[in-house]
Amino acid sequence: MYFFTADLHFGEEEIIEREARPFENIKEMEDAFVNNVNAVASKDDVLYVLGDWINYNAQCHSEISAFEIVRRIEPKVILIMGNNEQRILADVFAGDFEAMRTAVIDKGFSDFLPEGDVEFGGESFHLIHRPTDHKEGSLNLFGHTHRGTGLWKSFGLNVGIDLNYFRPFSETEILRLLKKKREWMDNDPDVLC
Repeated sequence: MYFFTADLHFGEEEIIEREARPFENIKEMEDAFVNNVNAVASKDDVLYVLGDWINYNAQCHSEISAFEIVRRIEPKVILIMGNNEQRILADVFAGDFEAMRTAVIDKGFSDFLPEGDVEFGGESFHLIHRPTDHKEGSLNLFGHTHRGTGLWKSFGLNVGIDLNYFRPFSETEILRLLKKKREWMDNDPDVLC
């Protein structure tokens, strides 16, 4: 089974206050996420993280140890590049994507991609970080906006961690949300008021 999430922002306490996350510290947040993933996913599953695994600030970080949290997660993890990974690519890897991809895989990820595509339940999804980078004519799964823009857009669904109680969305949940989106959200003129 596939699982999806985004905007974990591991590595800095700042995210807890900024997003009003219900954790005392970053370690508690990391442990909660790892436990939530491992409770629903096994080594035969794949977790796609649609960017911002890490909260990176070049002034605060000289290394990227928060990537190592992936070793505690049961399913295979594929990371899609987010804006924080783009900062790491520029600051740590001098723009060399393949060097960063190798380093991320060495940390324990199954793969690291600029974007991706996946199919399940008879549907095809384009995987990106920023909703502004959505692929026209496709269903897109994205993150980046945290809770700011809500769960859905006309072109897809936001799988950010803040929208699902710090648990990943399963493909079953994505298909259920897509059905609601098509039957109700896309057709209710008052939903955007």
